[in-house]
Amino acid sequence: MGGITRYIIRQIAGPLLFITLTLTSVIWLTQSLRLLDRLIGNGLPFGSFMYLTGLLMPGLLAVILPIATFCAALYAYNRLTADSELVVMWAAGLSRLALSRPALLIGGGITALIYVLVLGLIPYAAGTFRTTQYEFRTNLANLLIQEGEFNTPMPGLTVYVRERLSNGEMLGLLVHDNRDALRPVTMMAERGALIRTDQGPRFVMVNGNRQQIEQDRQHLSLLYFDSYTLDLDAFTKNEGEGWRQPNERYISELLWPNMQNADDRTNYWRLVVQGHRNLAQPLYVAALVLIALAATLAAEFNRRGQARRLMVAVAAAVTLQVLGLGVAYLAGRWPWLIPLIYANPLGFAGGAAFLLFGHARRRQSTSPAAA
Repeated sequence: MGGITRYIIRQIAGPLLFITLTLTSVIWLTQSLRLLDRLIGNGLPFGSFMYLTGLLMPGLLAVILPIATFCAALYAYNRLTADSELVVMWAAGLSRLALSRPALLIGGGITALIYVLVLGLIPYAAGTFRTTQYEFRTNLANLLIQEGEFNTPMPGLTVYVRERLSNGEMLGLLVHDNRDALRPVTMMAERGALIRTDQGPRFVMVNGNRQQIEQDRQHLSLLYFDSYTLDLDAFTKNEGEGWRQPNERYISELLWPNMQNADDRTNYWRLVVQGHRNLAQPLYVAALVLIALAATLAAEFNRRGQARRLMVAVAAAVTLQVLGLGVAYLAGRWPWLIPLIYANPLGFAGGAAFLLFGHARRRQSTSPAAA
């Protein structure tokens, strides 16, 4: 690797790191605020909060890195042009391929990294995130129920505990269940505990009574019990071991869903399209890098600046992303359009490469030195 190649790589790497950190921090902050309200506010330690938000990072990086690479390459080459450094390099005999090599090397590395993210880290992190969040949210005894206070672990349910023992048992219970507003229920018990079952969390109470106002609001029914179980499954609905979302599946599970599962059969094409999107997503890095190179290297040197070329490059990058979303949506409805998922980034990459290399061979006078 020559000195000029290393120099240009450093010029790209600095903005790439800055843009990636900035965008990641902003998006991470917006996502973490939601978790902060749901988890830290309920008593989770800060370390658990950081662990959960850290599981969001692979998905964020897969979205941010292609954009950051495009912006960094466009900025670095435009700066080299404005400082006339590219003119000197061209006059020294460097070809467009030699000048493009640093950006292509960085683009290749980012492409490989995104393949690692979408094929391995993102499914693992997404599945771990849901499982961990479910475990935290169902651990109500440690998170949501404090002794000597009226606690509301879920809308419509109020729990009072006189004392909590170290083994998780609770003494002196008062539970008011108003989830059915027409038939509110109040329960009192000597002791009880929160337990987790395969069907979800349950509140088990021992030696108490159950008071319920009938629908006519004129009669009160009273039931004494030795043991009573209150279902809290609604508190964690859709967060347990339900149907795995596409972002929680590895590529083999997306392209070849389990046809024995009813939900997989219903969402068959949704899963298949997502699998092809995962395979095509890293290709957008190559397309975006080539668009940036074509905008800054393909045309003749202009002392008035390259504002128009930069605007065209940004418009092409936006069009590429919008078409990618549109093609994915249409492919979900008409599966025969799935090849367009790959054709979109490859088409833009091919067009930009032609402008950068193929078209330049036919114009011998495009050198800035000759100009």
